[in-house]
Amino acid sequence: MRRCIVAGCTEYAAHNIGIRLRRPNGTAIWAPNTAAFVCATHATAGFRIQIALTPNTTGEIETEVSSVGSGSTVCRTTPIVQSAI
Repeated sequence: MRRCIVAGCTEYAAHNIGIRLRRPNGTAIWAPNTAAFVCATHATAGFRIQIALTPNTTGEIETEVSSVGSGSTVCRTTPIVQSAI
């Protein structure tokens, strides 16, 4: 059973966090889900999200998600299959 990524929460987490990069026309170049999940309570309670982009040349999107105070990070790597055009 997946647990909520929020520090101290022990609720079942059905909601997956994802990130998306869109072209000017609105379609996605990439849109991977992360390995982080949140419970129903935290899904609607609100978050402050910080994003740090580190360019690489791997052709993959690497996501790392942590919750302040949790002491753990969940990671996932997803290949980029769409072109930027």
